[in-house]
Amino acid sequence: MGKSSASETTVLIHGLSEEGRVWSRQQQFLQSYMEVVSYDIRGFGNNPVGDGLGTVDQMSGDLAQVLDRHECGPAWLVGFSMGGVIAQRFALDSPDMVRGLVLIASSCTVGKPGVEFFKQRIRKVSTGGHDAIRTITMADASGCFSNSDEQLIEEYRQLRTAAVRDVDGYVNACRAMLRLADEPMMHLLGKIDCPTLVIAGELDPYCPPRASEMIAGAIPGAELIVVPGAGHMLHWELPEHINGLILEFIEQTGQG
Repeated sequence: MGKSSASETTVLIHGLSEEGRVWSRQQQFLQSYMEVVSYDIRGFGNNPVGDGLGTVDQMSGDLAQVLDRHECGPAWLVGFSMGGVIAQRFALDSPDMVRGLVLIASSCTVGKPGVEFFKQRIRKVSTGGHDAIRTITMADASGCFSNSDEQLIEEYRQLRTAAVRDVDGYVNACRAMLRLADEPMMHLLGKIDCPTLVIAGELDPYCPPRASEMIAGAIPGAELIVVPGAGHMLHWELPEHINGLILEFIEQTGQG
C-alpha cells in the first residue's frame, strides 16, 4: 500500500532516557502511509543538552525547530510518556502547527509518588553519573513491560543506556518533568481543540490508566483507549496493535 497522503506528516516524540530510534517499530510501519519524523530530544542520543533550562516549555520550543527544519508543519504528534507531555505543551503553544495528537502512556501532572521518583533519580545520577544511569535502567526497563520477554527487555535496556551520552541531559529532563508537580497542565488542556487519541496500558505502573483518563477528560472530544494486559512500553509489547490504532486514528480523523 502506498502513502495515504503526501501532505501528512507524523512526528514521533520519545520518552525519558530514550532516543529517536526507539520508534523503529512504528516508523517502519507508518512510513508506508505518510512522512514520518523521529528526533532526539534535547540531552538524549545525538542531541546535546546545551543550555538546558529544565522546562517542558523549552522542549516545546525545540520541537518547533524540528518542524521548521523538516518543513513539515502542521503535523500529527505521537508522544510517549515524557514525549506526550511535550506534545501537549506544543499543542498549547503552537496550535496552528498541530493536526492532531496521539498520547501514549503519558500524563499531564506529577503527584507525590512522581515527585519522589524524579527527585530520587536526580540525586542518584547527579552523584553517581553513568554508573547510576546503568543501575536505574536495569530496574526501570524491566518495570516498563508487563510480560517477561527477556530479549525485548534487554534490547530496551541497551537502548536506554546508550541514549544517555551526557548525564546532565537526563537530569535536565527529570527537572522538566518534576516541574509538572508545581505547574500542572491539566487546567490548560481544555484549550486544545485538535483531534486527540489517548492510549494507556492497563498494567502500566509509571503512567497508569488514571493518568490517561485525566488527559482525555480535560481535552475536549479526546478518545481514550485502555489496552488490556499492556504495560508502559505497550508500543513495543504490542507494536502491530498500537501501530494500527495510530494509523486508523490519523486516516479517519484526517479525512474528517
